[in-house]
Amino acid sequence: MGKERIPDIKTPVFDVTDVRFGAVPDDGKEDTLAIQAAIDKAAISGGGVVFLPKGRYDIHQAKASPYLQIRSDRIVLRGQGSGKTGTVLFMGAPGEQGRIRRLGTVSAEIEARRHTAIAVIGAEDGHKLAAFTQNVLRGQTDITVTDTKKFFQGQTVTMVCTDPLIDPAHPEPGKADIPVQLTTPFALGPVQQDTFGSAVKKLSWIAGIEKIIDAHTIRLTRPARLDQPLDYTPEIFSFNGISEVGIEHLRIESAWPGGYEHHKPFQDAQGKVIRTAQEQDYLWGGIWISSAVNGWVRDVTFADMTQGVILSRSAQWTLQDLMFTGQEGHAGVTIGWGNDNLVQNIGFHARLVHPVTLTMTSSGNVVTQCKTYYEGRNLLSGTDTAMDFHGIFPFENLFERMTGFYVCPGGDLSVLPHAGVRNVFWNIEAPATISGYGEYAQDSFVQTYDFASTSSKTPATMYEHYPQAFYIGICRRGNRLITLAGSTKDRRTRWMTVEGLNRPDISVPSLYKMQKK
Repeated sequence: MGKERIPDIKTPVFDVTDVRFGAVPDDGKEDTLAIQAAIDKAAISGGGVVFLPKGRYDIHQAKASPYLQIRSDRIVLRGQGSGKTGTVLFMGAPGEQGRIRRLGTVSAEIEARRHTAIAVIGAEDGHKLAAFTQNVLRGQTDITVTDTKKFFQGQTVTMVCTDPLIDPAHPEPGKADIPVQLTTPFALGPVQQDTFGSAVKKLSWIAGIEKIIDAHTIRLTRPARLDQPLDYTPEIFSFNGISEVGIEHLRIESAWPGGYEHHKPFQDAQGKVIRTAQEQDYLWGGIWISSAVNGWVRDVTFADMTQGVILSRSAQWTLQDLMFTGQEGHAGVTIGWGNDNLVQNIGFHARLVHPVTLTMTSSGNVVTQCKTYYEGRNLLSGTDTAMDFHGIFPFENLFERMTGFYVCPGGDLSVLPHAGVRNVFWNIEAPATISGYGEYAQDSFVQTYDFASTSSKTPATMYEHYPQAFYIGICRRGNRLITLAGSTKDRRTRWMTVEGLNRPDISVPSLYKMQKK
């Protein structure tokens, strides 16, 4: 995730065209099983490079046929280039229909979205290592625990805390603690029943053990991003997922024919459903990553895909040098229940509804140097140049050095507000065209369709969906004015900190690089 360079692993190499595996590019025959055999051989050998020479490999050619899966550590799926003449994985059919649940709320094994061209799936179980013995404050890295005997330096662990007030059977806005801490001063109401319901009874985040200080104290590689008092019963579990997986130098294409409409089926002239809304939104997917850490996706092009990369319950990944092209679709990069991931240098040529999405308590993620090559909202498909917060309070994330984006999120009413506390928007060029959600869009950098849940119940308080946010160095293409809460002035309130609005050439172009330094 930027602290160290992505490794260039050389050996051992498992060439999918080797006679042991039998993949033959450009022959028009399915190669899924041959490529999977090379992946499985690498897994048995303790890891290595699964190499795909240039050419087109046909995978998942029917709904019921298998998809590529990586379930072991230290496997790198490597092609010979992400261009049209490089290594192409051609997905011939959508994934199988199945229930689409809120991201990360059920096991990856039963989530239909895992049926992508490539799925990285780690084990989701973990055993208890220790419990906190003292309250932990936001920003703290040294944790006092019951015992440190089960820890070791470099270990990956999962921190879990439980909201003492939430009653999953009878959720009420006044009976919640963690959601309130992470959405204040937004006033939760009965309509946001999932925001203070069973999905957030437990909140988890992934960290590493930097040091064992003594018999009862550990030092984490990541600071706590929220207060964790003992009445949250905070505990530390082993992380048993997979690590050090890489996917690189590939082009992932599909037979998706286009005709996308957001959350709507594709119908013929007589009104017959040709493709369901579920297929259009979720089942033409590129890469699914679940329960995995310290991995990377780099130099990958997604062509004619309605869903690009999904990171679920994963941390410390780098997604770098990606491109989206071809037909309109649903989403580009989506992170749910994920923390401390780096998304950088992404080009969006294909129109998408949600080019970049954070959801489900995601925190500490950095999204930098992304650019859209289109403008405006397509009213038929719903595609737009959106930084999307999709509910269940994603908090303390950084968007910076973004070109052509504004904040225009989704998510249904039950998971709102769109975002949690202290998200940062730094050095961003908004598009000239801000369509938002209709007649009330105007020139605001942040939008929502749900202003009825805000204090004034009017568009004037749309910003309340992004509590305690920072807006630093926000400008707009074509020297047009951009506003926040109807103003262009610098200010600091309980809702927002604004500096340098409409003033280009910010003195610190990259907060991420400065903080890393």
